[in-house]
Amino acid sequence: MINQRGYTIFDLFILGGIFAGIVIGGEYGYLNLGSTGGLAGAVLGGGAGLLLARLPYVFAAHWTKRSLEKESSQRLRERVREGNEYYISHLLLAHLMKRGEDIAIELPSIVNLIKSESRERRRFGWAALQFAFPETASKIAEYQPDDSTDKCCALVARLDQ
Repeated sequence: MINQRGYTIFDLFILGGIFAGIVIGGEYGYLNLGSTGGLAGAVLGGGAGLLLARLPYVFAAHWTKRSLEKESSQRLRERVREGNEYYISHLLLAHLMKRGEDIAIELPSIVNLIKSESRERRRFGWAALQFAFPETASKIAEYQPDDSTDKCCALVARLDQ
């Protein structure tokens, strides 16, 4: 649920759903069955809240997948190269790979992400590099996106050698 990048809106949905489920289920159980019912209602309500709170993520993931499947390979490549959607670069590459496209020419775009001034861009770029270009990522296995930009760039420079 919570990752090293921080919280997302989907994490907040989950926390809110669990909390609401515990409160509503606990109150309902307590009013109808007493203390034991309150405890059981809180547990069941929290579980139901968790399941319902996951629905926005499931719908968003499904919508993203469907929209990427409709894109042409050329458009997917443009989106990788533009770098504006760095947070889904791994998905863009995955769809190209699924279509049997050669993604080697997209490596410079991903390398640019891991050299970025922005830690967030470096994190997503590193994940994309590890996913789509594991042999290249293994050459700089000690790379840490949270290190200074200078340190990251120094490690990435080894790829050119």
